[in-house]
Amino acid sequence: MKLAALLASAAYLASFVSAQTAIVSITSPLANARVKAGTEVIISWVNPKVPTISQIVLAKGPATALQPLMTIATNVNANDMKYVWKVPKELPEGNDYAFELGTSPDIAFTGAFTIEGGTGGPLPAQSSSDSSPSANSAPASSSSSSPANSNTNKSGAVATPASVSSSSTSSQTSQGAGASHASSASQNSNPVQVMVAVGLAAIVAAQHLL
Repeated sequence: MKLAALLASAAYLASFVSAQTAIVSITSPLANARVKAGTEVIISWVNPKVPTISQIVLAKGPATALQPLMTIATNVNANDMKYVWKVPKELPEGNDYAFELGTSPDIAFTGAFTIEGGTGGPLPAQSSSDSSPSANSAPASSSSSSPANSNTNKSGAVATPASVSSSSTSSQTSQGAGASHASSASQNSNPVQVMVAVGLAAIVAAQHLL
């Protein structure tokens, strides 16, 4: 029974490995290499089968169950044939570290190597390198200028009705003032007309008396 289980596990692992496509042949670090925390390690390879290595990941654990710890680089030019990385001194010591180059199923693994002299503290934030050009600057300037223009246009649209409203209000005020003035003048002329009429009536009455 145990032999059958082992054979089944071996067959499964063989099928899993065969499903992976090694994008490079790694030459360093080799299996059982020893790397000191806080120093630089050279990850080198030959025979690249892709122009760009999508990522380089530090992993830890058994060969059949590696767990990624951190992505140390992305979009690496495969024709460079190497990548130099400074090992954080905060990494804990261990003999089950490995590098993964690429993304499954197009991936390559180093053999297990040892990191020694690490303090085991909190790992620093990693700023992985990226060889692809940044495409954020142009859209940023475009998007920043576009809202500004939009706001300017909105401001102009608001300002125009405001001036029309102001002139309309002043016109209405002038018209109101003119009407009020005309009404006042009309009211002021009525007593004069009454006095003239009274005067004419008095003259006519005097002529009759004569």
